[in-house]
Amino acid sequence: TAATTAAKTAAAAASASAPPPSSSSSSSSLPLAGLTFAFTGEMDSMNRVDAEEKVKIYGGKVAGSVSGNTSFLVVGSHLEDGRAVEETGKYRKYLELKAKGKKFPGLLTEQELIAKFPAAAAPAAPPVAVPVNDLTANSKGPASSADGPIHRNWVDAYAPKSLDEVVATGGVLRKLTEWLRDWDDVVLRGKKKPVAFRPGGGQPDNVNARAVLVSGPPGIGKTTTCKLVAQLHGGYNILEYNASDARGQKIINEMAEGIADNTTICFGGGLKRKTEGLTSRAVIIMDEVDGMGAGDRGGNAALIKMIKKTRNPIICICNDQNSQKIRSLANSCYDLKFSRPAKNLVAQRCAEIAKREGLAVEPNAIEALAESCGGDMRMVLNQMQALSGSSIYQNNGVKYTDMRERLSLLAKDQASMLGPFDASKKLLNSSEASRLSLMDKLDMFFVDSQLVGLMVQENYLRTVDKKGDLETLNRAAYSADLFSVSDIFSNRITADQQWSLLPDVGLIGCVYPTFVTNGFVPFPNFPSFLGKYSTIGKSKRLMGELQAHLKLSTSVSSRQLLTSGYTNLLYDRLMAPLVQGAPEAVKETASLLDLYGLRKDHLNEHLSELRQFLGQKNLFNSLDPKVKAAMTREFNSGSHAMKVVLPSAKRRRTDGPTQTQDIDGAEVDEEEPAAGEDSGAEGSDNELGSLVKVKGKAKAKGKA
Repeated sequence: TAATTAAKTAAAAASASAPPPSSSSSSSSLPLAGLTFAFTGEMDSMNRVDAEEKVKIYGGKVAGSVSGNTSFLVVGSHLEDGRAVEETGKYRKYLELKAKGKKFPGLLTEQELIAKFPAAAAPAAPPVAVPVNDLTANSKGPASSADGPIHRNWVDAYAPKSLDEVVATGGVLRKLTEWLRDWDDVVLRGKKKPVAFRPGGGQPDNVNARAVLVSGPPGIGKTTTCKLVAQLHGGYNILEYNASDARGQKIINEMAEGIADNTTICFGGGLKRKTEGLTSRAVIIMDEVDGMGAGDRGGNAALIKMIKKTRNPIICICNDQNSQKIRSLANSCYDLKFSRPAKNLVAQRCAEIAKREGLAVEPNAIEALAESCGGDMRMVLNQMQALSGSSIYQNNGVKYTDMRERLSLLAKDQASMLGPFDASKKLLNSSEASRLSLMDKLDMFFVDSQLVGLMVQENYLRTVDKKGDLETLNRAAYSADLFSVSDIFSNRITADQQWSLLPDVGLIGCVYPTFVTNGFVPFPNFPSFLGKYSTIGKSKRLMGELQAHLKLSTSVSSRQLLTSGYTNLLYDRLMAPLVQGAPEAVKETASLLDLYGLRKDHLNEHLSELRQFLGQKNLFNSLDPKVKAAMTREFNSGSHAMKVVLPSAKRRRTDGPTQTQDIDGAEVDEEEPAAGEDSGAEGSDNELGSLVKVKGKAKAKGKA
């Protein structure tokens, strides 16, 4: 079977000769070394996460999918959403491999998996307690070295010397090499390369650009790869500028002029003559261009200008290609994106380095460290070098249990690596939330305090949508009550700026509801509230403006316009003559609008929009075009006056003292002429009232 073959392989690896202590020799003595496990479904006597951790402690590997290399598939009793385990993709993959006659994993139940663990009398070695001072003491590494001083940085000492040593660059390395190889032909000789069509549409790659923009997460070898390509495939001299250098507009302009004006002196023909040319080919590497700012003011603009006329390749490197600072720079560059390497590739490379330094580390321990560091190889090596400074770890090695205990100190800040979708998923899924403490859950809320709470409210019912028992309904109702209390706290923060209540909002409106109601959700939906919020604001504005006109004829407030049904009654009364389709009916509707001081816009926009939230139709849009044209001519005739003139949006912001606000929130212009003020001929001609807008005379334009 697959298990027997894997066990023989592990035994052979254990019997092979190996230097003193190494990761392979220490891990081969573990009972599950060389075996790969995949899990599906939930267990009864233990948590699935705890089962995976035990497999890793005893030397086994945990895979996320089923393949021919999987030794065992551990099948639980049920799924989180109540379905049978046989419906999962992993179990169907197992059946597919078995039906095709290919190598397939063996099935294990929960009890059979527990039986494979060592007896309780011989538990795994507990984590080694290492004082913090021991880790920060002198890092000695190997006992002796013939190459020179022992004190060295692992990141620099084991930096790749060839492109074969670079981890997981894929097709990006090939694209960068081809771009630099063809740079002279494209830029200096004008031999443009054909632009390949991008499947699915989108902007094609700018392969003929004078500069390249390399982007990707930190610590994955972007700068090192660019240097190796420039040195090994072009023989270029490297001029590197990073965030520690001055990269302002003046510096970059001087750099551009200096490189362009390089000369070489030729002594041929018996006469000294100076000919224009480049003394040496150079590649300019601008590292961390997304950090240019403050003291580098004007640097981006100068860099773009230099790219347009440079006669030397320019490589720009950044972490965030979508940063607002470099959007204009990206348009002038060939965009290359480095992806984060897989944790097993990072662990494999770091295990080789640890073996050379005489540090024994279990493979699962290195993979856990690589995962916690987000694939940042530079950080993984720095943390391993810090562990190697301890004499206890030098003698006993680093086990998975040791690494698990120290991950909280070695891992990157979790909030900087998670987004609101990831944070809300961890809170809503019971399997992931069970591993988080109360403070960890509160940290998930503060990943994005404005969005995570809304996403929890949007998706908490989806976690239990397949459960219809009374207890689940009561839990969902209790979570809804918690959301209501949280909204009260949020309103107090907004109204009184009491930001000290924000942790309470996270606890009551996010953490506790997900503890009461949770289950499984594959991917959280975006809050639909945000899509409707703009509609709510527009409706409030329309109600306020409409009530400001109706308050002279009615006693209904703006809050009661919709609930009282007054707007529906008024709309039906105004539309009844127009629906008949006779142009003569326009005057009847116009006279009714004059009684309330309304205009055509109030009928077409205000009254029509405010009835659509109940699913009612906009009857004005379905009118005969002749009736609409007659309506427009009627109100453009100038014989219909408005009783209330609302100030414009700009005037509302600037002319606050000249406006008053009624109890319903509608602003009405109450500005009256000062006593004894002569309004002149313009006032005598305005016989319709001071509240009616009268178009004034055009002012003469002044001469320049």
